[in-house]
Formats: sequence, structure tokens, C-alpha cells
Amino acid sequence: MPCSAPETGTEDGKCPQKIAPCPAKDVMECAPPLQPKPPEKGEPSSEIDDPAVLRDKRIRAAKRAARSELSVSKGDWRRHNLAASNILSTEGIIDQVPRVHCRDLTPEQFAEHFERPRQPVVITGATDSWAAHANWRPEVLAERYRDHKFKVGSDDDGYAVRLHCDWFMYYCTSPDEDHAPADDSPLYIFDGTFGDRSTSKSMLKDYCVPRVFAEDLFQHVGKKKRPPFRWIVVGPPRSGSGLHIDPLATSAWNALVHGHKRWALYPPGTPKELLLPREPGIEREAVSWFGKVYPRTLAPGWPAARPMDIIQGPGEIVYVPNGWWHAVLNLDLTVAVTQNFASTSNFEHVWRHTRKGRPKMSVRWLNALREARPDLAQVADAINERGDECCSTSSSSSSSSSSSSSSS
Repeated sequence: MPCSAPETGTEDGKCPQKIAPCPAKDVMECAPPLQPKPPEKGEPSSEIDDPAVLRDKRIRAAKRAARSELSVSKGDWRRHNLAASNILSTEGIIDQVPRVHCRDLTPEQFAEHFERPRQPVVITGATDSWAAHANWRPEVLAERYRDHKFKVGSDDDGYAVRLHCDWFMYYCTSPDEDHAPADDSPLYIFDGTFGDRSTSKSMLKDYCVPRVFAEDLFQHVGKKKRPPFRWIVVGPPRSGSGLHIDPLATSAWNALVHGHKRWALYPPGTPKELLLPREPGIEREAVSWFGKVYPRTLAPGWPAARPMDIIQGPGEIVYVPNGWWHAVLNLDLTVAVTQNFASTSNFEHVWRHTRKGRPKMSVRWLNALREARPDLAQVADAINERGDECCSTSSSSSSSSSSSSSSS
């Protein structure tokens, strides 16, 4: 359940409502340096005495598993030399999406002005009380979750590729030619299990769901049956989320704690074949899309909607309505949390997609709604009786350049 922490923003740092403080803890004291990790099962004993060798080996193995089409030893990860390009430049980009402070936006106003009309917005002030601003600083994450393995991608069989947190942070900052500062599209933590694993679930105490996103209709499916819905997102420059629509017609919010992100959004109905052309040289990575496809959408004669651009800074929350195409590029080392959700305002869209894409789960969900939200159960029944189908717009369940995840 979302916490009812103050969303701050007034002069005294509190929202107008008298609500309970967030239970988030203060930043953890850094522990003394730990001893080198024991070797993985089957690791040659010669590597026990050299943790750096083991670390670099594991990083290379993660890269090979996450993108088997690229050779690490032959330099494929840096073959385009994008580290030396201007791909991260924001010159000429006009941020067009409105910003609204949380103190000036009630849940009812949010639904009226943004949810129902499906309009993106950037919400400010809602993270001011979060302990994540201290606890999720990159150097603190590396120490606090040193041995926890976060997901940094998926292999060719769909299994998670994981890497120790401190090794990932080393990868993000090391000047070694095989690490992130040189990679065209680096590895990227996009982990949807952080809230369920014993060594990382304490991160849930570091943030609170903002009140305008508090409604969570998928909770009625049950914890074990509901679709994935929350992710911790950590990535170095040039990593990011390839263009996609979030699954099951869910909406999403993305709260940035550290760093800066560049967003490009296109409204529902923008033709997929224009935004995701199947052409040689256009890869699924965000950095490739921003470099090769995005400029086309600005050119004279572009036959569809122009992009909505956002440069997101620390403490800002981007709201992405259901059905909107979006791509995200990390401009520096970023740390964020993102959640997808179904609410009353987008229920009809979500129900149509869920009924088609997750038929067994939809039956369980509808039965639960008959008890918890009979009004919405009636809406679902009416849709079923009419035989309404969801729109044909395709969505991608992968939003990370190196991770198979949903949301943004």
C-alpha cells in the first residue's frame, strides 16, 4: 500500500494535509570495507587472491550474456565510438511538458487534467521527504547493497543477467576500455524484484508512492499473480529505454533521484512503422533510436505527431499516460524508481488489454473486483458483453537498453 507521506512543497516543507510522516530511514552509516567476496561455484582458485580479476571477469560475462550479438574482446560494445559523439547534448531541445508542484495538485485534479485526457506532466516536490535522496546516492548504493545482485539484462533465453551492485558501480565509472564510459550503450540496472528480495527490499522504505498515483487496481489480483509493476533503475550515460508503449495499457510514473534523463514521447495512435522502422543500422538500443530515428520526427514532412521532449532532473516525477510511446536516454549516472499502475481513469483501456493479453489473470481480477470495486466490475462486464477488443497498437514489454523490463 502506498505510504501517506507528506508530499512537501510549502515553505515549511509540508503539504497542506496533516498526514503521517514517511517511515523511510536515514542514510545508513557506511560499514568498514568488507573482505573480498568468495568465488562463485567452480571459480578457479587463482582468482580468489585477485578480486579485481574476478570482478572484471564477471562484468565481461554479464555483457556477453545480455548482448550475445556483441563481442567484448573485439570491441563491439564501443564500435560506434558514441562516447566521443554529441549524442548526450541537449542543445536545441525544448522541454514542452508542464510542471506542477504536488501541493497544487489533488488526486481529483490530477485525474481531471491529466489522467482522463491522457496528458503527460512532470510533478515536482513529491520526493522531497524521501530518504532515497541520501540512501540511493551511487556511492551509498555501492556500499549498502554491495553483494546484492541486481538485474542488468536478460540472456537469449529470457533469464535475468545479474551483477553485484558494487561491481556494477565500478563498471559505471571505471576508465577501463571495456566499461561503461567507453561503451556505446552500457549495461543498465532495471530490476523488478528489488522489493521482493531479502537483500534489497529495504529500498521500499526509502520512497513513498505519491498520493496522485495511490490507486492500484492490480493489487486486487494478489501479490503473486499481479503483473510486474515496480523497478529500480540505475544507469550510466548513454544507457536508457528503447521506444515502447507500456504493457496492458497501464500508465506509469518515473521518479528521478539522481542525475538527468532525456525523454521523447509520442501520443497514442502514432504509427509504429514510422517510430520503429525495420532498417539496417537501427538497433533496439535507446542511444541508437535517439541518434537515427528521433531526428526524422523533427524533419519537414514528418507525417505524424512531433515529439514531446522532457529533460528530467533530480526530484522530478514524469507521468506517462497509457498508450504513449516513449524513449528515455540517461544523460549522466542516474538512479530512479518507476511504477506502472491501473486506476479508475484508465481502467477501460487496461481491462481490454488484460482480457486479451492475460485471460486467466483477468478472470481472477474480475472476481476480486466484484467484491472490492463492483462499479468497475460492471464496466468490465459491459465491455465483455459488447465484445470490445483492445486497439491494435503494439506495445513492448522491454524498455531498457540492456534489460527486459516494462515501464520507463
